[in-house]
Amino acid sequence: MIDLNGKKKIFLIGIGGIGMSALAVILTKRGYEVIGSDKSKSKTVEILNEMGIKTFIGHSKDNISKDIDLVVYTNAISDDNPEYIKAKELNIPAIERAKMLNMLSSNKFAIGISGTHGKTTTTSMIAKIFLNASKDPTLAVGGHLNEINGSGYEGSGKYFIYEACEAFGSFLKLFPEIAVVTNIDDDHLDYYKNFANIKKAFYQYLNENIPPHGMIIYNSDDKPLNSVVKKINNKRKIAVGIKNKKADFVAKDIELNEFSSNFTVIRKGKIVGRFFLNVPGIHNVYNALLAIATANANGIEYEDVYRTLANFKNADRRFQIKSKTEELTIIDDYAHHPSEILATLSAAKNLSIKKNAMLIAIFQPHLYSRTEFLYKEFARSLAIADKIVLTEIYAAREKNEHNITTKIVYDEIVKIKGQENVFYTESLDNIPDTLKPLLLNKKNVVVTLGAGDVWKISEKLAGNL
Repeated sequence: MIDLNGKKKIFLIGIGGIGMSALAVILTKRGYEVIGSDKSKSKTVEILNEMGIKTFIGHSKDNISKDIDLVVYTNAISDDNPEYIKAKELNIPAIERAKMLNMLSSNKFAIGISGTHGKTTTTSMIAKIFLNASKDPTLAVGGHLNEINGSGYEGSGKYFIYEACEAFGSFLKLFPEIAVVTNIDDDHLDYYKNFANIKKAFYQYLNENIPPHGMIIYNSDDKPLNSVVKKINNKRKIAVGIKNKKADFVAKDIELNEFSSNFTVIRKGKIVGRFFLNVPGIHNVYNALLAIATANANGIEYEDVYRTLANFKNADRRFQIKSKTEELTIIDDYAHHPSEILATLSAAKNLSIKKNAMLIAIFQPHLYSRTEFLYKEFARSLAIADKIVLTEIYAAREKNEHNITTKIVYDEIVKIKGQENVFYTESLDNIPDTLKPLLLNKKNVVVTLGAGDVWKISEKLAGNL
């Protein structure tokens, strides 16, 4: 393995991605010469360029030179990536992102946030609490935080807070002192093949990667997660819950409002206080409980937690309000799994009912494999909305080997809602025209959903206003 002591030249393949850009920032702040490439220009690439990090647009073997000491890549790159191939030809060491993240965090007290859903929101909450408590942590977040103008930050404190993602088994390369876990669900089936393998991976991560002196902070109301944690011995555990009244941290007397919530927290039978949370949805109450428990375990005063949650603004694309008028509210969300869509649309439905408005969901499926595995679940989650607009699948890294299209989701929704309530347009560009007759309703809440580029629709709608 390459020695990271001293100044080295490191090339990041896919540097514009949220996870890779965080590494780029931290490496640069630690004195390494960082360059990289990405398939297209973006806001993230612009921020990196402003920091003096050279970024090539487009992947080419010519971007890799002999003076590069190390190449870091994401699991999302294809085997025929020309930069990865050139690095191998030149015998330049190449490691995946998770290994580099673990190397960077090895000299810090690491807190890893994992789980199928809610990682970025929970990481953002914990990160902001630690920042407000003057802990100055190093951060690698899965979304853009305005406080650090990106997803990566090099702090002077002892903590390193990062997302420990289960995709491709990446979190098995990470060894945090504290593992915060939101839930376990059936995602990334293109890699894991079945739900049993996902649970095995979480068990391995929590049982083998967390040191004996470490700690697991988890949502005990999530049955798959709870069953995994119960099997693990010789680890300190802190449970949070709403249904599980025996959990270490329990939320009760929950009030869900249009854009916020508030609840009382009980710790081991004693009232901690009432918390106001500046984002909506019962799923975010769970995320906040995990953040509260993590802060308490690290000696942070509840006053710092109160203040952070009351003023909390989520990372970009997490129930992000793009525009709000009396007649039309436009929300953009990264939700790309049926459970995430269910949580997001449940919060949006609460808003639409209170506003006496129609709820319109615009969904762009992400990955052919995920759509193929979960199309029936997608349909059931989307059916919460009054009207659903579908567009074609965002392929990302995948090839369409089984000729999968959004039509399989469309057909399932028709069975539930009827053909008059679901619409399909192949191109994002045609969605505004599809929406026009729907927006004739006096009041509307429009939610764009997906991990691809469907966010462009919410920005276009907001811009037209």
